[in-house]
Order: sequence, then C-alpha cells, then structure tokens
Amino acid sequence: MKERYIKEFEKLNEYQRQAVLSNDKYVLLNAVVGSGKTTVLVNKILYLHFVLNVPIEDIIVLTFTNKAADEILGRIFEYERDVYSKAKYFGTFHSVARTILNESSKLESIGYKKGFEIIDNAHAFNILTSIIESKNLNIKYKSKLVKRIEEFKKGQKLFGIMKKDDDIEKLYKIYYDEKIKNNLMDFDDIIENCIKVLDCPLNPYYIIIDEFQDTDIKQLELIRKIAGYNTHIFAIGDENQIIYSFRTGTNKIFEKYREFYSPKEYSLPINYRSTRTIVEAAKLFINKGKIDAVSDYGNPIVVKRHYDSFNEALHVARKIKELNEKGIDYGDIAVLYRRTAQAEVLIDAFKKEGISYKIVFKGENIFECSDEEKDKGSFVNLMTLHSSKGLEFSYVFIIGANMGNMPISSKRGVEEEEARLFFVGITRAKKYLEISYVTKPNLQGALPFESPYISMIPSKLVVKEDDVKNNTLSDLYDKLREERENNREKEVKKVIHERYGEGILIYEDDNIIKASFEGYGEKEFSKLFCPLKFK
Repeated sequence: MKERYIKEFEKLNEYQRQAVLSNDKYVLLNAVVGSGKTTVLVNKILYLHFVLNVPIEDIIVLTFTNKAADEILGRIFEYERDVYSKAKYFGTFHSVARTILNESSKLESIGYKKGFEIIDNAHAFNILTSIIESKNLNIKYKSKLVKRIEEFKKGQKLFGIMKKDDDIEKLYKIYYDEKIKNNLMDFDDIIENCIKVLDCPLNPYYIIIDEFQDTDIKQLELIRKIAGYNTHIFAIGDENQIIYSFRTGTNKIFEKYREFYSPKEYSLPINYRSTRTIVEAAKLFINKGKIDAVSDYGNPIVVKRHYDSFNEALHVARKIKELNEKGIDYGDIAVLYRRTAQAEVLIDAFKKEGISYKIVFKGENIFECSDEEKDKGSFVNLMTLHSSKGLEFSYVFIIGANMGNMPISSKRGVEEEEARLFFVGITRAKKYLEISYVTKPNLQGALPFESPYISMIPSKLVVKEDDVKNNTLSDLYDKLREERENNREKEVKKVIHERYGEGILIYEDDNIIKASFEGYGEKEFSKLFCPLKFK
C-alpha cells in the first residue's frame, strides 16, 4: 500500500507536495477554488499514516458536509481497508462532537445521558410553539422563533432592545430545561456541550480542518479544547469564499487562527477546474492571494440582456434544452440566482419546455423536483449563489445580474462579501458561463442596468448579446401595456417607524428590510428585530 501511495504522491504539483510534506506544528493552507484541496487533504492523511506511521485513530478530520467526509474516507479506503473502523473522528463538526459527547464520562454532569437525540429546526420550532401555548407566553416575531433562540444564546444583550412584554428569556429557560428533560440537543447544543465536557484535551496527534472559511468562533473554540500540547493543526480554506460572515462572523476566523497559532502558511494557487477565460474573470473578485489556470482559454463568457425575467427564464430554458439535445446531461447544468424568489419564473419556463429540474438548498438538500421526473436521475440544478458553494458544473447560467441585485447592498462590508459571492458563482463553471440581466426587473431594489461586476470583466473575455432587440414592436407594446396595468394594481407599501416616521418599503428579503424615509434617506433593519409597522 505504501508503494501505491508513493505513486499517487508523485502526481501532485509542487505546491501540493509542499503542503503534504509540511511538518510544521500549525499550518494554514490557502487553497483557491478548484485547486485540488481534497486531493491534498487525502494525501496528507496517507503521508501521516504510511510515512510518519501515525495511527488513523490519532487523526481527527473535520468537514462541513457528510458528503465531503464520505469522499475522504472512500479515497483512503483504497489504501487502508479498515479505515472505517479506525476513523471514528472523521466527519462533520457535529458528528465528531456527538461521538465525543457519547464517550464522555462528564455527559451526565450537564444533565444528559448517552444516546441523546439530535433535533432539527422543525422539531425545535414545534417544541417552542408548544411551550408558548402551554405557558401562555407573549412572544414577538414567532416565525423567527428558532433564529431568536439561537441569537439569545449568543448574547442576551442583543435583546435589550426588545419590549418588556416579550417573554423570550422565559421561553429560552423553559426550552433549555425541556431539552435536558427529554435528552434532546439541537445543533448549537452539540458544539457547546462538547466544549463543556472537554475538561481535558483529547490530545490527538493531528487535527485537519476542511473548508476552514466556514468555521465559526465556537467551532474554533472546540478545536482548541480538543487539541493538546503536542497536537498539530492543519487548516485548509479560502478567504475569498467567506460568504456567511453576516450571520456567523466567520470573516474574522482566519485572523483568530493566526492570532492563536501563528501558523506556517502555504498556498494552492492553481485552478484545475475552469477554463482560463473563467479564471481570468475570477481574478478580479479576489483580494487574498492569487489564482492561475492550467486550462486554455475556452468559450467567452456570454453576457446577455433580456427584456424581463420571463424572457430571461425562457431563453435559459431553451438554451438548456438545446444543450441536452446535443448530449449534455441535465445534471451538469446549473442556474444560479441571488434571491430564492427568482426561482419561480424559472420553474414556469422549465415546465413549459418540459425540462426536469431540482431546487437545491445549502447543505445538499433538494426540496422540490419537477413532478414528471421524480424517478429519474438527471435534473438541472437551480440554486442560490450561496447554495452553490462547493459544487461544480460544466455549464452555469447566472440570472438577474442587475445593479441593486448583485450586489444587493452598497454597504462596504456587505458589498465586499457580495463580491466574494459573485466570485463563488462564476467559479462554479468549468466550461461555459452565461450571465444575464433584464431591462425591466421586478425585484425590490433592482435597477434596469447590468451589475457593476459585469463591467469589471475585461471585454476580451466577454461576448455581449442583446435579446431586447429581438423583440418586435408589437411584443414590446403588449408588454408595456401589461406592465402599466400591473403597476396600477401594485400598491406602494408604506411603513411606519417610531423615530423616522412614515416611509416607503424599497427592499425586503429573508433577513433584512430596507425603507426610505423623508429627511433621513434609506435605512436598513434586521427582520429579526424589525421596529417597522406596515400601513
């Protein structure tokens, strides 16, 4: 097996070899998208085991999806047949924490017994609503119950702005007791309770963390509790793919890791996934490290202007149908968008053209498939830019790339993350990338112009197409008339704020509400604690 591994090692490039052979106690590997980080991770484990004779049991590997953990184990299995029985600490943060908790003699000291049940958000919501009804509690923003409980655990000061007649603190205490009574833990509990029971470190020889940019502060705290004095830590991540910092604070995770460990830094700068055309465009959206390509220039990036979202969706559907007729599998095609609401018109167009599809959520879950294709294996992938992270497709369409939608906010910190999100989107494509926008957007805050991100891409990499010119005058007249009728029916949503007075709603999504107030301008509010009232 060792000889087989050596042959595998010889296939690595110089950057990958440096990372695998590193013997530094603390390492930060900056791996650009498509650079073969999983190959490096697997080779690192094989090097530790076969060359340095580190037992598999003495290595902890932390991933962010079960799929990633399964892939790593599957590839190691080719060289070490009993890896599955030995690698009890290979898995997601939550699965490894669960294993540690069930092995801990301290579990009962925090009120739990072995074999506790993990509950998801739906189960948690049912428990919370049951408590509210049985205890007759007064709770604001009930649709955000689970999120409010999560935020309450992070810091009760956040709730100082809540009205006195809100019973969120009482609800939290009852919910906490109810979980212990019934031996239940939610996902946050698993990490926090694991930290509590680890009085002494596990002291493994090696900890490897995949997708480090998605690690939050609590998970880093868990790593520090697991590690002993002799433990080596090897973190792999890409600072250019931090896209959840608004919710988790992960934008500081690299700084914290550097602060705690002063790691030796290596890089994987070569992208093996995408054409040079796509990589050259992607370079413009990174501000950490560098990225290069081994592939030749391929198809130019298509930038297409459409009249409205229906025209856009219909074009994408027909283009995909053409690709499929040429032998391209539906599963190798993805349509990406910024907001979930954009999927509705796509679904209509796909049904019209008889195209099978699936809508993918973050975390590898599919929540809706076209009815006529549920038993078949090939679907076009529809997903938000956030949900696309970690995936790759030969053909990618990014729709709704309008100013005001990409980026969705002009605030500096948010806009930097929006640029990283766009970077994630375009680097999902291996061969073909098409980006489109519309002249008549129907999304709150979206303007009838292309995203500034489009104009950043050098013209030599782009071919521009204009679908608006292909509409006949009769078509345009009908659409304009229909739009005028729709506009008459649409009422301007008005809001009232205690301080700013009456305003007009200009944007709303799952997390934020933006309104404009005379004399104060635009103001943005978290939906979780929104002080606005609708007229």
